[in-house]
Amino acid sequence: MIFDKWGDMPQRSLRWMSAMLGVALYSLVFIYAQRFWLAGWLATRSGQPELLLFLLPGAVMALLHAESLLKSTLLMALWGTLLPNGALLARTSLTMLSAWSLSALFWAGSGALLLRIIWR
Repeated sequence: MIFDKWGDMPQRSLRWMSAMLGVALYSLVFIYAQRFWLAGWLATRSGQPELLLFLLPGAVMALLHAESLLKSTLLMALWGTLLPNGALLARTSLTMLSAWSLSALFWAGSGALLLRIIWR
């Protein structure tokens, strides 16, 4: 089916495109943030401020899916977490990777809820 304008595109296609955009953005942030984590920066500092970068994909998904922002953000974050973890599992332990991934999910959900608070 060929569409002349973006306005003629079905709502379902727009949801899939925005979900894929959210997964891609979350995966990029995940890979970027874990690069610092795997580089051994944990030994030189006590916190992990790179986890705050996950507020950005959460806020983007909250803008794209305003009707179900937390559900869509957490689903996007779950898919974005599962995709890059295959290669990272060989470098680190499963418990550390799980804890770091759950923390990233938390910050993405917090970004969505923060945007909801600010937006209203």
